[in-house]
Amino acid sequence: MLAPLIVNIYAIDSVYLLVMCNLMTTLRNILTILTIGTTFQLFGQSVGKDTTFIFKDTVDGELQTIFIDNNKDSKFYDHISNFNFQHFDKDSYKYSTDFFKEQKLTLTKSKPLIPWTKWVTLKQYNGQLYAYHPCDFLFHFRQSVNDTTFIDWTGEGPVANKIIEQKKIDNKTYEFKLTGIYDHDRKIIIYIIDFKKGIAVFEQITNGIDKNYYLMIAADKIKSVPIIVNHCPTQKQTELQFDEPDFKTLLTTK
Repeated sequence: MLAPLIVNIYAIDSVYLLVMCNLMTTLRNILTILTIGTTFQLFGQSVGKDTTFIFKDTVDGELQTIFIDNNKDSKFYDHISNFNFQHFDKDSYKYSTDFFKEQKLTLTKSKPLIPWTKWVTLKQYNGQLYAYHPCDFLFHFRQSVNDTTFIDWTGEGPVANKIIEQKKIDNKTYEFKLTGIYDHDRKIIIYIIDFKKGIAVFEQITNGIDKNYYLMIAADKIKSVPIIVNHCPTQKQTELQFDEPDFKTLLTTK
């Protein structure tokens, strides 16, 4: 009679463990949802019908959520299109402008010819274009133009470049010849491919040889596309992997 009893005890233990595992999974999901809601409220943001989740889980015990926000009033747009100096930005900017003094390069004033002067990185995901709020702002990139400099806003701070020449090639194409502390010979050609949404392809040529392309959107028009938010409130996590745009096709629609 002992053998059946032992079997039954093991069976009961297995059922108990299964129930406890399911209960822990349910509790973890509830905690994740509650944490997501709480952390979003800290940003003045709520999860609503305009939110589509791409990823939602704890990674190494730390919360990470990646979602598409179609809310045009989302506060995350403001976070990525802020061109005000923060923290050590003045030091970074001064470091780049000191180079001009050392090289005896004079900054000359000239009104920007391009219709939009502040630009934010644009990404492609599953064939669609999005603004992107990264987990780590070290990977966030912006560019702006004023009456003396062309500025790269990197994760380590803004870097000024002297505008040697700016030229309007046509109503959709603008060219800047630049020099700066990191790239002495640099040209950026901006092809506006969608005026309504403020979208452009930037072609960068350094040293007359190295060429690369990237997508940007005018900061004033950033709400013309939805935004993907990579939210990691307690620890830096991996960034979302994006598609490589077909720049040749994009430029033919210019």
